[in-house]
Amino acid sequence: MIEGLLEEDNLLSSIFVESNLTKTQLDSLLLAFQYKIEGYSLEEIVKMRDSGPVSKGSYLRTLGQAQSNFRKSLYTLLLVVYLGILDTSTIGEFVALSDRLSSLKDMEIPEETISEIKSIINEISDRITADKVL
Repeated sequence: MIEGLLEEDNLLSSIFVESNLTKTQLDSLLLAFQYKIEGYSLEEIVKMRDSGPVSKGSYLRTLGQAQSNFRKSLYTLLLVVYLGILDTSTIGEFVALSDRLSSLKDMEIPEETISEIKSIINEISDRITADKVL
């Protein structure tokens, strides 16, 4: 499922490369999200992975890894806010960027725009990690 999306959407591909999920984890997470909502059973979902049918145990293990990575990302975000490393104005900028990305979802995005988006993300990251200060 994710393989086709990554091939068709250069923005998605660019964001994915910088994420902390593997392709298999993202595929499992996306399948769980999309097909559980639509009422597919676990038996049906394990047959839909990009890599082909897998055992329930393999799928659930990979899904668990994806969920754990996602949860850890949220805790990391909460941690840096709690410690004052990340302020609410930066979160606001990130939310605004996310909203803009949502509006671009089904459009062909020029590489220049993707580079600008990555620059904004890197700028936010640099402020958080103090990379530009060191």
